[in-house]
Amino acid sequence: YDSVFHVAGIAHQKETKMNAPLYYSVNRDLAVETAKKSKVEGVQQFIFLSSMSVYGIDTGVITKETKPSPQSYYGRSKWEAEQGIMAFEDHDFKVCILRPPMVYGKGCKGNFQTVVKIVEKFSVFPHVKNERSMIYIENLNSFVKMCIDKRLGGLYFPQNREYVCTMDMAREIAAGIGKKIRFDYVTGVGVRILRLFLPVARKAFGSLIYDMEEVKDYCIISNEESVRRSVGL
Repeated sequence: YDSVFHVAGIAHQKETKMNAPLYYSVNRDLAVETAKKSKVEGVQQFIFLSSMSVYGIDTGVITKETKPSPQSYYGRSKWEAEQGIMAFEDHDFKVCILRPPMVYGKGCKGNFQTVVKIVEKFSVFPHVKNERSMIYIENLNSFVKMCIDKRLGGLYFPQNREYVCTMDMAREIAAGIGKKIRFDYVTGVGVRILRLFLPVARKAFGSLIYDMEEVKDYCIISNEESVRRSVGL
């Protein structure tokens, strides 16, 4: 093969001391072993799907200079996998590391589905302005194709052309499922207070972005259209 795209991994599970070894055996060891075999077999490019979680933060701005400091088994296993894989890179074996933010699409797991469920169940949504780096699955597919076509190596932060506001995303979801929703300032104040104490509130309503430094020619689907497709329209 010309390229190998490694996406196998353990994610979206509650982390415990019991399942910690599984994170490292799958997310780290399997990835490094696959990269090693790929190089031995003459593959010219290895693309590894890592994660924004390697930085270990839930608010702020991440740039190329930001140092990884993972705080979870998932983040640490991905970061250690990156280091193991990069050791194989040379002139004949390109290593391409992708650290996408939250990936969403129809049937996806994670925070996007949480917002969908909130919109489905309630007619009131907190009025909170924030910015999140996210990437729709078709835009990620387009980015991976570009990496393969150009046989790129290095570290990349693929994301949508624009940052996503959770409130605006909820508005698009409501429009997509044909539901009226009201954005409440009082509830928004409560959420802003909760963001100070609860990680789950920061994940959903805080701001966490990659520096928007690259041209997003690979983004073929707009934020609005991506939400409509993700809710099945």
